[in-house]
Amino acid sequence: MHPFSFTKATSTREALNAGRRGGRYIAGGTTLVDPMRATVERPETLVDISDLPLREVTVTERGGLRIGALVSMSQTAAHPKVRSLFPVISEALELSASAQLRNMATIGGNIMQRTRCSTSVT
Repeated sequence: MHPFSFTKATSTREALNAGRRGGRYIAGGTTLVDPMRATVERPETLVDISDLPLREVTVTERGGLRIGALVSMSQTAAHPKVRSLFPVISEALELSASAQLRNMATIGGNIMQRTRCSTSVT
């Protein structure tokens, strides 16, 4: 594995600054550590965000949905407001992975996940 530095962010601002300097975010790390082992990913710095307050699901005043990066797929799918106001999101999350993965996988981790298969457009 390529050498890297590791820092644990104590604030959202600190995490954002580290990301601007080329750091890669990690909380559970299941989608980043494997490519690092294979030297497909070679980040200079890993920024642990697991202690940040990013675990809220809220409906905005304009009727939108705000999901914190550290909310798990299963927490999002089971949230009463998501179930009632955004049932398609709840259903999609429940159908997208095994229960074990849904319990561990975060919304932020899924957004940051690198595509693992190639696609072709014809």
